[in-house]
Amino acid sequence: MKKFRKIYLEITNQCNLSCSFCPKTKRLSHFMTVEEFNHIATNVASHGENFYFHVMGEPTAHPHFADFLKICSEKGMRVNITTNGTLLDRVGDAIIANKVRSVSVSMHSFEANVLNKDMIDYLDKIMTFCKKSIGSGVTVELRLWNFDRESIYDKNKLNGQIVDYLEKQLKLDFDLRTAMADKFDEMETSNSRKFNFRLKDRVFLGMAQHFEWPDIDKTEKYTEGFCYGLRNQIAVLADGTVTACCLDSEGNIPLGNIHHNTLQEIFDSDRAQALYTGFTHRKAVEPLCQTCGYMKMYDNKK
Repeated sequence: MKKFRKIYLEITNQCNLSCSFCPKTKRLSHFMTVEEFNHIATNVASHGENFYFHVMGEPTAHPHFADFLKICSEKGMRVNITTNGTLLDRVGDAIIANKVRSVSVSMHSFEANVLNKDMIDYLDKIMTFCKKSIGSGVTVELRLWNFDRESIYDKNKLNGQIVDYLEKQLKLDFDLRTAMADKFDEMETSNSRKFNFRLKDRVFLGMAQHFEWPDIDKTEKYTEGFCYGLRNQIAVLADGTVTACCLDSEGNIPLGNIHHNTLQEIFDSDRAQALYTGFTHRKAVEPLCQTCGYMKMYDNKK
């Protein structure tokens, strides 16, 4: 069985926020039990280089989040967390104690919600974790993935305040706004939609333009393109369904279920092989893939 660069583990498909940029999910609400997660971890541990608690949902809201980190640590799994950052004050110590590889904090989620909360209180939670993490080996990416100038999905009116906050709290020795403007210009003139640059030791700012999630109901479809799904990555949804990609928010490409099938059986299935072979020939055979902007972007880089 091949080893994937990334295996996404959706420990829950439920979130404590409702971000405007998120497609949400109509799937049945589920939080993995400790037994379910241990079974999944046992079956995927030797088949991935990095494991991401991510697809839908907010992983740090799971009541057994710390238990899952411990299980991964015991199995030698390199864990990466994607979070909205609202609960870092509760789970930050467990993240550091279990030597998580990286934490990506979607700071743009604050403005993408209608919250009757103070933004500085929110940023203080994130910054406290950042400062604790320095020297621990944990890499922190502070994301502002809302840099579209004409996006109708995201807002970025608070970015200036967030940038000023970061510059002051991290005591940066360069002008962050100027550095970001240079990166944004570079982003607009390249094939890449995102950039990371260093703020402090293992603390980075992630900038990106808005992207549209694939949507199987979209009328505009593209049959030609390329994707690393099933080549570099797979995703395990909260109920154990295995799909090819972390952008399959509704599980529209179910290739099997890890509670009933081995990864090898899933990879060898007719549907999985058709998807894999299709992309080998730059053809998207799945209707969901035919609506994916990432597929077109990857194909342009070939």
